[in-house]
Amino acid sequence: MSRRGARRLAVVGALLLVVGCGGNDVTANRAAGRFRPARLGVLRVATAQLPAPGFWEGTAANPTGGFEWNLAQALASRFGLNQVEVVEVPFQDLVAGDLGGADLALSQLTFSEGRDRVLDFSTPYLPGKPAILTRAGARVNDMETARAQRWSVRRRSTLERFLNDKVRPKKPVDVVDTREESLDALNAGRVDAVLLDLPVASAIASASGGRLKVAAQFPSDDNLAAALPDHSSNKDAVDSALRALATDGTLGRLADRWLRVALTGGLAQDIPVIQPPS
Repeated sequence: MSRRGARRLAVVGALLLVVGCGGNDVTANRAAGRFRPARLGVLRVATAQLPAPGFWEGTAANPTGGFEWNLAQALASRFGLNQVEVVEVPFQDLVAGDLGGADLALSQLTFSEGRDRVLDFSTPYLPGKPAILTRAGARVNDMETARAQRWSVRRRSTLERFLNDKVRPKKPVDVVDTREESLDALNAGRVDAVLLDLPVASAIASASGGRLKVAAQFPSDDNLAAALPDHSSNKDAVDSALRALATDGTLGRLADRWLRVALTGGLAQDIPVIQPPS
């Protein structure tokens, strides 16, 4: 594992570490390090899609809510910035290291060794276990049943590798470029299951009006984190701010409001866990 990878995504409990004081210039009074935005007074945030249920509502020009939108606002406040500008960047560009000139990306991203070569990752802000999204009424409670599903997954995502390496489906996988393509296939009955990060799957299921559900989850240490340009001088400031937002309860309140999940006591404890073979 790379140097940055080794320290990047400890368990979510690491978010609860006590945050030191310090900083000046555009640094928030409870965030260590100095945040230097590309544009004075503005936090420029990249994301792959709007809307994204639970995470981004509205448009890039006019965001109206969501966990990551509110998180961007909270970060800007900690950095003493008075404006947040959102830029929509295709997912494939984000994971290749192109943030479209943004200071950071908030786009339900998880760490991988390949991404670590072109991006810096912050301390995590949400747990990101792989989860199975299905139509209501479906049952996927064990690995044999999981392998028998017709799957869809987004191309070049960490979930694509998990699906191929751990689940090993028996049927050809529908590998797509956007999450919407997977959801369209699921709703139309062309696939049986979509592999998503647990908070993403939970938010989509909650917004589906009962048509979809999270059928099961897989154990994993994966987490969602902010991505920054490679070798960014702002990483320490972002890490410190995220730890402070965890300590003061902001992350928990946002998760409860927008994702209907609790960060304390475990995430989605009532969802069955499927243990992949070692």
